[in-house]
Amino acid sequence: MGKESALVVDPTRTPEPQDAEKGQPPVMEPMTDVEILRRSWSKRALIVAFVGLFATTFISSFIKYSTRTYDAYATSAFARHSALTTANVVYNITSLATYPIMAKLAIVFGRAQGFFYSISLIVLAMVLYAACQDIGTYIAGGIFESIGDTGFSIMQQIFIADTTSLLNRGIWSSLPESVASIPTLYLGTIVADEVLEHSTWRWGYGMWAIVLPVCAAPLIVTMYVLQRRATKNGYVRKSIWAEDVAADTPLYKRIVNLMWRDLDIVGAFLFVAGMALALIPLSLTGSKNSQRWSEPSTIVMLVIGVVIIGVFLLWDAKFAKTPFVPFRMIKERTVVAACLLSVLDFFHYSTFTLFFPSYLQVVGGYSPGHASRIDNALRVSFQIASVLVGILMKYSKRSQIFVLMGVPLVVLGQGLQIYFVNKDGAGPANEVSFITAKTLVGVGRAFYQTAAQVSIQAIVEKEDVPVVTAVYFAAMSFGGAIGTSVGGAIWNSLLPKKLESYLPENVKDKAAGIYKSIVVAQKFAAGTPARAAIDRSYRETQQVLAIAATAGLAPMLLIMFALKNVNLAKEEREEQSEVENRSVSESDAERKEGTREGQREE
Repeated sequence: MGKESALVVDPTRTPEPQDAEKGQPPVMEPMTDVEILRRSWSKRALIVAFVGLFATTFISSFIKYSTRTYDAYATSAFARHSALTTANVVYNITSLATYPIMAKLAIVFGRAQGFFYSISLIVLAMVLYAACQDIGTYIAGGIFESIGDTGFSIMQQIFIADTTSLLNRGIWSSLPESVASIPTLYLGTIVADEVLEHSTWRWGYGMWAIVLPVCAAPLIVTMYVLQRRATKNGYVRKSIWAEDVAADTPLYKRIVNLMWRDLDIVGAFLFVAGMALALIPLSLTGSKNSQRWSEPSTIVMLVIGVVIIGVFLLWDAKFAKTPFVPFRMIKERTVVAACLLSVLDFFHYSTFTLFFPSYLQVVGGYSPGHASRIDNALRVSFQIASVLVGILMKYSKRSQIFVLMGVPLVVLGQGLQIYFVNKDGAGPANEVSFITAKTLVGVGRAFYQTAAQVSIQAIVEKEDVPVVTAVYFAAMSFGGAIGTSVGGAIWNSLLPKKLESYLPENVKDKAAGIYKSIVVAQKFAAGTPARAAIDRSYRETQQVLAIAATAGLAPMLLIMFALKNVNLAKEEREEQSEVENRSVSESDAERKEGTREGQREE
C-alpha cells in the first residue's frame, strides 16, 4: 500500500476464488474484521461502499435537520407538546449508551450487520412516526431513531477507520459529514416547510422510510457480499461465536458464550444502568427544573448511578472475559485526555448555547431563523475546518500540534463572548462579532477533535478501535448532558432575581411571565424602561453563562499536553509491516499445505 493512498487498497494478497478441482482453500488463522477487509477487498468494492456511505450520510443528515420541524406538530396533534421534555431525557440516555454497545455488536457480528441494524432502526422509527396514533408510539419511534442514528454515526467512523490509512483518516473521518451537513443544515428546513405546506407531517416522516433504504443499499449489500466472499475464501472471523459454530457447539452453549464472553452482557447492563441513573437527574433538572436538586430522590439516583459506574469499571478491569470497555484503553493517558477534552468542550457548549438563541431574539432583536443562523456559524466552520485539518495532518504526519492549536482557539472564541453578550454593560455586540467568536470555536473544535480522534485510534490495538471511538463520542454526550443541567440551573436561578430587581415597580408583577416566555418579553416596546430592564437581565444572565462555560474550558489548556505526539507515518508503517508479516506467514502455510496435497496425490 502506498503512503499516499486515500483508502487502504491493493491488499498484499487477495485469495483466488474457490476452485472445485483443488478443493477448499486452507482455513487461515482467525482475524479481526479490519484485517479481513484490508486483505480481501478490491479498490472497486471500496469505491462502491464509500459512494453508498456518502449517500446514506447525506440522507441521514437530511432526516435529522428536516424532521425536527415536525416534532411540535406531531406532539401537538395529541395535545402533548410538553411531552417533548420527557422524551428528550430518554433520547439522551439512549444515545449515550448506544455508542459502546453498537461498537461491541459490530465487533462480534460484523460491519455490514452493524450498518444494517442502524439503518433498519431509523426506518422503523420513521414508520412509527408516520403511523403513530398516540404519544407513546411517537416516543417509541424517537427511541428507535436515537439508537439508529447514533449507531450509524459510530459505524460510519468505524468503517472509515477500517478502510483508511492513519495519514488520510483525518480527511475521510470528516468528509462525509461535512459534505452532507453544510447543505442539509439549511435545505432541511426548506424541505420541511414545503412538506407542511403541500402535505402533512406524517408524510414528512414516512417518505424517508422509502428513501433511506434505497440510498443505503449499495453500502450494506457491498459489505455483506464481500464478507461472505471472504469467508468462502478461507478467512475466519475472530469471534467466540464463529469458533463455536466451527466446533459444532450446541446452540444454547453458543448463545451463553456469545452473551457472557463476546458481548459481556454483565458489563453492558452495568454501563447502561449506571449511565441512566446518573443522567436522569441531570436531564430532568435540565433547563427548566433546577429546583429538583432539592428533592432527595434526585440526589439518590445520581449517587447510585455513580456507584454502579464504579462497579462497571471494576468488573471490566478484573472479571470480564471480553471487557465491554477494555481496561487497557483506560490506562492510556492519550485516551483519557481526549475524552476529558470532549467532556469539557461539550459541557461548555451546552452551558452557553442552551439559552443563547433566546438571548439573541430578545436582546438582539433577531428572528428565530436569524438567531439559528448565527449559532450555526459554529457548525459550518467546524465542518469546513475538520476537512482542512485532515489535509494538514496528512502532510505534517503529526497530530498533537493541531490539538495544541485548536484548544486555545476554542477558549479564545468562548472567552470573547463574555464581553460580546454584554458589551460595556450597555448592550450586545453586533452580528459579525458573534459570528467571529462562533467561528473561532468551530475551527478550534475541528482542529483538536479531529486530531484527538485519530490519535486515540493510532495508539490502541486494531481490535479496540471501534470501542475507543465509541467511548470518545460518548464522552461528548456526557459532557453535553452535564452542561445542560448546569446552564439551566444558572439561568433559572439568576434571571427571575434580576427581573425582580430591575423591572419598574408597575411591571414587577409580570416578572414570572416574562421569565417563562420570550414571546411575553418581546411584547414590551424597545426603549421603554421595562424593556431596558428585561434586556439588562438577559444580558447579565447570559454573561454569567459565558463565564461558567469559559471556566469549564480552562482545564483543557493543561489537559491538551497529556496527548501523545503521535507520528502517523511511523504508526502506519508499523501497521503495514504487521500486515505484510502475517501475509507472508499465511502464504508459507498455504505453500506447505499445497506441498502436502501434492504428495498425497502422488
